[in-house]
Amino acid sequence: MQELRAKARAAAATRASRSSYNASGNIKTIPKSIVISKGTPTADVSKDRAGSAGRRGRTKSQVKRAAILRGGKAVFLASGFGGANMDEVAARAGVSKMTVYRHFGSKEDLFAGVITELGNMIVAEDLERIFAERPEEALRRFARKMIEIVFDPETIELHRIVVAECHRFPKLGQFFYASGPQVCIDVLARYLKRNRTNPRFRVIDPVRTAEEFLELLRGYGHLRVLLQVSKALSPREVEARIEGAVRHVLHAAG
Repeated sequence: MQELRAKARAAAATRASRSSYNASGNIKTIPKSIVISKGTPTADVSKDRAGSAGRRGRTKSQVKRAAILRGGKAVFLASGFGGANMDEVAARAGVSKMTVYRHFGSKEDLFAGVITELGNMIVAEDLERIFAERPEEALRRFARKMIEIVFDPETIELHRIVVAECHRFPKLGQFFYASGPQVCIDVLARYLKRNRTNPRFRVIDPVRTAEEFLELLRGYGHLRVLLQVSKALSPREVEARIEGAVRHVLHAAG
């Protein structure tokens, strides 16, 4: 199980290091500070919410970086990508503009860092413990975590920003997909691949089944929320989607 988390982080790090963009929409290398890997400042961002106990083990630079990411997310959510400016990010983070640029060389790099943090939320969960459960419970817990992340209001708003801006910044959508949905697919596909010989699973193509599982969780409900046709899934809808997705994986014909 330790291998699962290591591979998930490594895969995300590889994708992040290869996918970024500049104002013209061309690929450029993301600074090493953005890459997801065990022990990097980005990996520590999720721990920042744990309180002062987590901060004691972090350097001043890491604390400032986490503050910039929080400030950047707040500005992007309030103003969109095009309307965001680094002066406001610096003010919200309580640091100088020079400090912001020292951690993130451009607005594009900062947005990439915010999206990478979203990917970190996926692998921050104790996946070893989750996937050690019996199949039904493991899949239910993973599904519930995915619904919490995918339908979170901040995730929805970031999704809207990407859709609105990807025509101007073509690589924005690619990076969002690689750091979010693709991480989810990879994590679940590895679990399914390891259990292909388990009689409880009837999975021929782990990647395709992982994609189908996650799509059953999202469905048209996600599109309705994204388009503001409805606000959120009802508790009954959440449970129905989870159970349907679990049945699909445990009884899939391939």
